[in-house]
Amino acid sequence: MKKPEISFESIPNSAVSKSNLRICLKCAFDVFTKQLKLTPRTAYSELKKHVPEEPDITGAATSRPHFFAKPGLDHCPYCNGAKRWFADFQAIRIDAHSSFEKERKKLWTALKKEPERFALWSPKRTQMQIFSEWLDRLNRTLSFESDAWLLEAAISHIKRSAPSNDWDRVLSNGVRRVQLSRQVEGSWNYENGWIYVSPELYGDVIMVQHLISRSHQHGGRTFEGRLTFQELIRRLRRIGYFEAKGISSDDPFEEFEQAIGKLVDSGPSAVYYAVDRKSYLDKLKSVYEKKREK
Repeated sequence: MKKPEISFESIPNSAVSKSNLRICLKCAFDVFTKQLKLTPRTAYSELKKHVPEEPDITGAATSRPHFFAKPGLDHCPYCNGAKRWFADFQAIRIDAHSSFEKERKKLWTALKKEPERFALWSPKRTQMQIFSEWLDRLNRTLSFESDAWLLEAAISHIKRSAPSNDWDRVLSNGVRRVQLSRQVEGSWNYENGWIYVSPELYGDVIMVQHLISRSHQHGGRTFEGRLTFQELIRRLRRIGYFEAKGISSDDPFEEFEQAIGKLVDSGPSAVYYAVDRKSYLDKLKSVYEKKREK
């Protein structure tokens, strides 16, 4: 009987990010057969073990023979090889959270039973590093030409702090506004296109907006307008943010530092990668068999 596909549905979609990394097998075979002078059979055996590294997957330092697919890109950007040489890896990144760690461990146990197909690893990260990387990724996806980025940044942070599959329903219905509410049960609630958030979560949102925008022209922009550091602290005090966070200090810089620490601690605690190599292995075998027939 055919084995059932492993499902990632037990993990909240808001904590999962997927990307497809492409590899040119012509480039890959050339490295082994032309540069290293190995036989095609040995090259095939070595390539069966291949797993892209994290910098290739994230785009931080993607190198030959890897690249990302683009519309109209029908030839390898390195060797000009035809599309028939292309194979794909699917990389699934999970930003782990205590709320679903039990489900994540169960999924990883299932993935470990297919070691040839799935490559698994967890890069060492502090929570501050995870938060900084998330800010950087978010920053790269936003357009600051209009105020639409404020809502996008707010939703991204709320999803990060409250991972849930309910976000599929929320986003499919559309979000027009994020609104501070002192009556909301829990940290957030969705109703008729509005997300009502607690003072604690609302404060987190404008903190994130302030951190993202301060490096841009006319920085410090938030739902509360463009704020200087002192104005930001006063707004946070006024909505009861520091009290909700359990922060007590008369020094605004100390308040801000403690708030950053709690903001970081509220997010993912670890990063896990699962790289699905099935498509790659199937295409690799097909290419090798055609080379052997010649």
